[in-house]
Amino acid sequence: MFSLRADDEDGRNLGFFSDVQDFFVGHVDALSEFSSDADSDSEGEGLWVRPRLIGVESLGVLLRAWQARGDLGGALGNAWIDVHDKTGRTIGSYFAGAVTLEHWEEEGDGTAVATVACWVDSLPEAGAGEVWRAWSSRPPASANEWVRLPAGRREGWIEVAGKYRRGGEKVDPRCERYTLDGANISDLASFYCAIGEAMNGPGGYYGSNIAALDDCLFGGFGPAAPFRLVWENSEVAVGALGSLPTHLPNTSVLDLIVSCFERRGATVELA
Repeated sequence: MFSLRADDEDGRNLGFFSDVQDFFVGHVDALSEFSSDADSDSEGEGLWVRPRLIGVESLGVLLRAWQARGDLGGALGNAWIDVHDKTGRTIGSYFAGAVTLEHWEEEGDGTAVATVACWVDSLPEAGAGEVWRAWSSRPPASANEWVRLPAGRREGWIEVAGKYRRGGEKVDPRCERYTLDGANISDLASFYCAIGEAMNGPGGYYGSNIAALDDCLFGGFGPAAPFRLVWENSEVAVGALGSLPTHLPNTSVLDLIVSCFERRGATVELA
């Protein structure tokens, strides 16, 4: 389900493994972009994590690196942690900088557990691991599958939607009218889940914050404005998002979302 791939011209495979632990450990509330702490000193500097690669095949580059680590301490350089579906196709990737193999533990069935240290630009969402495991067997086939996730885990869905590689699937890049079902929009994260599917189908992505939403409206992640967005069951979102403040005076999160669409030429109808 996962593999470690060298960030070089050859894209050398450093090992396959069945699972990864202590990697999906972060959480950034979707609403945090409007928090006074949003511009923290650590933002943009990256962080160090020590994921455990579970079920590594005992023959391969990782084992040789462990056996010959010497003064280099098992240094493997920059790499990617790839996620694969059940057919082996790569469906998503996370950059892992300055990977170092720190521990190797043999298991009785010929597999191993490898602990590595690596740098990531931001901690992968805690809820993303569960979503990747589900999508590796079957990507979303219908809208609103994200609704089953509790609040605080939907950011993981958004992260996976943004990284997921759809393969040969195509989405119509231009349509005059789109429908957003607002019945399940109870917080800002659920808005991004819902708008992603409204614009790009089940499991679709259309931004994870206001800046990303603005970028999507230019195209690149599906439809570009202008278009007409009919926001059905909007009263649910008005109740959930209409009272949430932003950095702007007398402007709610809902106001900011609607103005973002309209500024780029999209018409929003609250139905």
